[in-house]
Amino acid sequence: MRQYIHPKSPQTFTNGINHPDLCLWDAWSFVGDDDVLHLYSLAVSRTRADGSPLPGPERNSVPFHFRHFSSGDLGNSWVDEGCLITPRLGQGLADSRTIWSGSIEPLPDGKKLLAYTGLHALDEEHCFAQNIMLALSDGYAIESRDSEPLLCPRRDWKAITDAGYYVAAPEDVGHRGGESGGPITAWRDPFVFIDKDDRIHLYWSAKVGPRVGALGHGLLRRDGQRFVLDKLFPPTSIPDGDGVTQFELPKVYYDAGRETYYLISATCTRIDEQQPDHEVDKTIRLHVSSSLDGPWQPWSPHGSALPGLDGLFGMTVLKADFDRNSLLCIAPYTGAGGDERGLTFSPCFRIGLAPVEVVFQ
Repeated sequence: MRQYIHPKSPQTFTNGINHPDLCLWDAWSFVGDDDVLHLYSLAVSRTRADGSPLPGPERNSVPFHFRHFSSGDLGNSWVDEGCLITPRLGQGLADSRTIWSGSIEPLPDGKKLLAYTGLHALDEEHCFAQNIMLALSDGYAIESRDSEPLLCPRRDWKAITDAGYYVAAPEDVGHRGGESGGPITAWRDPFVFIDKDDRIHLYWSAKVGPRVGALGHGLLRRDGQRFVLDKLFPPTSIPDGDGVTQFELPKVYYDAGRETYYLISATCTRIDEQQPDHEVDKTIRLHVSSSLDGPWQPWSPHGSALPGLDGLFGMTVLKADFDRNSLLCIAPYTGAGGDERGLTFSPCFRIGLAPVEVVFQ
């Protein structure tokens, strides 16, 4: 199915991003030249091709794209930079059904490495077959794009399960009914992190059981113009993850002064894709560690949930100021509230790290 991509909106967005033409959800970002903030999200038109409204339950049947916004004033206002990437057209491609969330990270040579989730166009029953995909970009357009997945649960099933991850049998990967009484396959939301030795790590949403979300972790190696998986680490379970069926949109940040790593995630208790949002508990969490390999611990003795962020999901850190113990953040509103804020972006807010507190701009 072809997707209509709205042109750039001429509107300058303030007090968050409420796009007149697009539903927006999930967030990832990087800081560009001259401290310009670059924000990306999943996007889909609010209307069908004939102009009629696109109901929420039908959204997953329409291909998504990545929308790009930029801000030169620390998120007080945003400009629509248009579409970054869409699903590829063709048969049997690993990202031809649709694309889901990922990340974009500047490399030492100035290129940006884009990691994203590609979904196979298999059949109607296996519509959530996910793959970890890579591309190179300048931040505004795609320069090159791998045709084969970096990691595919169907193709790489043995290596993935031997490493300790849970995925359904290859013939059941991506089934719309989920996995053994749990939610759909979790092999998505890759996040690129470059460590102090310029090694390229990848983190993603995974599982260790049918209903147990976990953190995936791998190490990439550059091979000419391509990146290949150099090492697949075992999955990391979350210490206070009881009841968390999906551990999503992981993001890792490093405070060099304190030699501390911060892991931000979005978790939920969804079992069935047909569940209405109001039945699902969605939480933004913060964990800390002294090592990229973990173990990760909740930021508080009371748990990892961040206070003051009800109704938000899929947060990104736009800019970290660890000298001041401050993270400048933004997140989309979920659709659970049923009001006009659903699937729009909140105003920016700051998370103080010592002690942890949330303050909106």
